[in-house]
Amino acid sequence: MQVVLDSLPNQIITSTQWRRDYSRFDEGVGIPRNIQNGSGFRVAYIDQMANNFQMTYAQFESADDAMAHYLRMKDIREGIEEENSIEDFPQPHVLGRGLYGSVALFAVDEFFLEVLMERAPGTSANPTVSIARKALAILDGARSE
Repeated sequence: MQVVLDSLPNQIITSTQWRRDYSRFDEGVGIPRNIQNGSGFRVAYIDQMANNFQMTYAQFESADDAMAHYLRMKDIREGIEEENSIEDFPQPHVLGRGLYGSVALFAVDEFFLEVLMERAPGTSANPTVSIARKALAILDGARSE
């Protein structure tokens, strides 16, 4: 997980420029409390309009543990899911959009990834899919090292 954390950029460019928000968590990294049989971290980004998103990465002892966590998180997001809708994304995945934001969830072998966009609808184009692609590329790159 340290390789993934070290690979995270300070800026992510989509239709807007996102900068890493080190003020959101102590030392810029949050530790999710709901991870069992694994470890993970959460980081936050913010844009110039004060829109926020968080990325959560977790590594579990097994692919089954990662899938169990994915299913728990999917259940939490029930009602806003669009499952396995993008062919080139890892399967399974969920993309969801609600009144206060959107989310992308992934289970990739023993890894879990969540991109949580905290924004009001209409304030900017929804970059969740684009950011999810970047987050998956970071995970892929770290796994190949």
